[in-house]
Amino acid sequence: MSNAELVRTFLERWDHSDIAGAFALMSTDIVYKNTGYPDAVGHEAVRKTLARLIDGTTPMTSVIHAVAENTDGIVMTERTDTLHHPNGAISFPVMGAFDVSNGLISGWRDYFDASIFKAG
Repeated sequence: MSNAELVRTFLERWDHSDIAGAFALMSTDIVYKNTGYPDAVGHEAVRKTLARLIDGTTPMTSVIHAVAENTDGIVMTERTDTLHHPNGAISFPVMGAFDVSNGLISGWRDYFDASIFKAG
């Protein structure tokens, strides 16, 4: 599986609310950098950071518009993520960068306008 395919599989697992499957594709010492939030290192810290954005029951889907990878194991994604809340969906553009090493995602950086999560 190429690094880009690994990242696509990772995002597809989120699409199907397969959280355990998504975490299985991340190294245990993953570094997650999310716009507007402190860095999270390790599975538990990533879970806590994501819990600030989604409650674990809200489905999230990603539409990938473009993917690029280089020989250093970096995969770039341009996508639209959507959180499917009971009161309506929230969609937002995301640029994501994933570092892949030893067949696992060791770094995950998402860049988007975080103000939609901080309002109210």
